[in-house]
Amino acid sequence: YVLAASQKIKESKHWEADVEVDFFHAKSGANRVGTGVFKGKTLIYSDLNHIVLRILPKYASEAGENAILVSSHIDTVSAGEGAGDCSSCVAVMLELARVMSQWAHEFKNAVIFLFNTGEEEGLNGAHSFVTQHPWSTTIRVAVDLEAMGIGGRSALFQAGPNLWAVENFAAVAKYPSGQIIGQDLFASGVFETATDFQVYTEVAGLSGLDFAYTDKSAVYHTKNDRLDLLKPGSLQHLGENMLDFLLQTASSTSIPKGNAVEEEGKTVHETGVYFDILGKYMVLYHQHFANMLHNSVILQSLLIWTASLVMGGYPAAVSLALTCLSAILMLVLSISFSVVIAFILPQISSSPVPYVASPWLTVGLFAAPAFLGALTGQHLGYIVLKAYLANQYSKGMQLSPVHQAALVKLEAERWLFKSGFLQWLILLALGNYYKIGSTYMALVWLVPPAFAYGFLEATLTPVRLTRPLKLATLLLGLAVPVLVSAGNIIRLANVLVATLVRFDRNPGGTPEWLGNVIFAVVIAVVSCLTLVYLLSYVHLS
Repeated sequence: YVLAASQKIKESKHWEADVEVDFFHAKSGANRVGTGVFKGKTLIYSDLNHIVLRILPKYASEAGENAILVSSHIDTVSAGEGAGDCSSCVAVMLELARVMSQWAHEFKNAVIFLFNTGEEEGLNGAHSFVTQHPWSTTIRVAVDLEAMGIGGRSALFQAGPNLWAVENFAAVAKYPSGQIIGQDLFASGVFETATDFQVYTEVAGLSGLDFAYTDKSAVYHTKNDRLDLLKPGSLQHLGENMLDFLLQTASSTSIPKGNAVEEEGKTVHETGVYFDILGKYMVLYHQHFANMLHNSVILQSLLIWTASLVMGGYPAAVSLALTCLSAILMLVLSISFSVVIAFILPQISSSPVPYVASPWLTVGLFAAPAFLGALTGQHLGYIVLKAYLANQYSKGMQLSPVHQAALVKLEAERWLFKSGFLQWLILLALGNYYKIGSTYMALVWLVPPAFAYGFLEATLTPVRLTRPLKLATLLLGLAVPVLVSAGNIIRLANVLVATLVRFDRNPGGTPEWLGNVIFAVVIAVVSCLTLVYLLSYVHLS
């Protein structure tokens, strides 16, 4: 079918475009990649058939010297129908090829569409192409289209090492969707899977982009990967973004020749941080800028904390220690409450993971007890902190018991609010030290709340009495963090829910509750980190 469709594209092309269709037969080879699920394995293959379609301007032969590769695989696992993985990507590629064949007369670079086989057995199709096909030596940028579910947005989850491709994508994509968090998680090995993009970067030394559908990931590699679950809007989303990207890059005269940049006579890999906001805008900046920004914020935060502790003396240091105790109690009790449910669930439910079919059940099953645990832990810390502050106030100002109790409560609230600064500062420092791209999340959860607090709360009355935290501080401080990260949290939860289906690769090899416990811990940790500011508003109870 793909071969026939490719031949039809060749017949209907623009008269100033050149379209070549190659039914490529790959001979035997050995594939070995250094990362992912196939790490440490040598995979032997032979007799693979691929369809390769190259589009370039007819009267600009030099365009064939530099090409952009768009790749996906025709094959699927034996158990699945493969509507999402990866017929959806193949369909988009065919339509992209048809459109590009009408515009190629304006191109400066060729565009190669690779429909490969042998991907599910170990990325063998991509490996055989880059090591055996003559056109592979002309490729400068590789784009891999994948599906780890069926439908939803096709999100960018791996990019680089050179940022040229992602810069062009961010500049022109109509509905940009992509998160460096996905790249960090994929590189860490949390998700035991692999894509052809690994072959293009590790074996061929190319830079590029890796996209994937992730909605309904529970059907990935199962018999339920069916066409009726695939929404046309998902294909349209990927198609429009890729069309804008290919028209931009195929007409570019600045296509990179490698995946590295020169710096002071040394070859280094260029990395960056990228994330989208509501699927409308994509933010992208280089890692060296991220390092400067993070170091600046860390240094300023440390100076402010140091000045605060020096001015406050011993009582301030003890108060800070007690707020840290509150944060620890939040985390411990939140995890405990959520993990208890994780242990109980397989005992009372016919399925150990009943929330797979309805992921929003996780809000009640895990997020609710995590919230109650966080609230309980912080309140215990609040009681201890309030007792210490009451003792300090009794030694200082001569106030009525009622007035003193009110001031102690308000002062404790402020310390609990500032504990959020401290925990996000620690995460920012750790992420910056290990050069983790997702560290931008710590930045957005630290700077806006700190700015709102400094802008609205740092001014004391003439008699230096504490005032209640303003609701405007909470709203102003959390607007940016919630806007940037809410979608990420929901998508991460969806992917984790689906991953639990395949967590036990050998049924009976792991306890039924283990996957639930892992998920419960993740939910609890995220809840504690994101609720610390909200829960400090005790006076709003």
